Amino acid sequence: MLNRPPPGPDPGLFLPGIEIGLKTCRTALNPSRIPGVDYCLNPYTGCTHGCLYCYAAGMKSQAGEGRRWGTFVEVKTNFVPCLLRELRRTRRGSVMLASVTDAYQPAEQKFGLTRECLELLRESELEVGILTKSDLVVRDLDLISCLPRVSVGFSLTAADDALARLLEPGAPPTSCRLRALQALARRGVCTWIFVAPVIPGLTDTPENLSRLIRAAYAAGAQSVSYDPLNPYPSAVTNLERLLGRHFPRRLEAFRAALRDPGAYRRRLRRLWNQICPS
Repeated sequence: MLNRPPPGPDPGLFLPGIEIGLKTCRTALNPSRIPGVDYCLNPYTGCTHGCLYCYAAGMKSQAGEGRRWGTFVEVKTNFVPCLLRELRRTRRGSVMLASVTDAYQPAEQKFGLTRECLELLRESELEVGILTKSDLVVRDLDLISCLPRVSVGFSLTAADDALARLLEPGAPPTSCRLRALQALARRGVCTWIFVAPVIPGLTDTPENLSRLIRAAYAAGAQSVSYDPLNPYPSAVTNLERLLGRHFPRRLEAFRAALRDPGAYRRRLRRLWNQICPS
């Protein structure tokens, strides 16, 4: 029997109205379309971080019939046995936790699937990458620090916790993620920051980007990268609503970037290179 996660506070961590369900899966170690990543592990379907810009909300295989993204999570009850079986014939490559969910969302504190996956991966030769918005990852520092090839990244959008809360209502604040990164870095874990997505008119200011970059390196990140917003219809709708309600003067800058995404990406690249020269 694999070790369950150590006891912690009762995770009444879910926002009101969150639906928790159980399901089974056919596979655990799935081929990845992400450059440089061979496999992805997604122990859960759905994510309760509720990020307004999430691309998974537009994926029919993830969103679920009649359900709003961010309001549900399904626990894959046979995920660990599937992974154990698949690892017996998978010898090399890289694996990412996770691609269309957050492996350390609040459900993980209760169900512990990600921790059990790390127990198995510790015995494999796979290179492990973790990308999360949660400081819960520090719970598994004992396992992560034993993995021979591992890196942990945190995605951030806003240096200001209050703004981050508007964009990612169910996720831990930016400050918590940076403290978690620092704890990992101090134990010798390779850490990095992904500023993503950069939202036109809102988080693309020199002040916000500079604060994030400085804070990331001060906490021990070995690298910092960024990704512009991908304007999925659901993301655009959510962000226009947010801007209209809280930042109406920035709405036109957001829409202008959508009208000419190529020009916006070039401007953003120039700004990033000025702030974060390679």
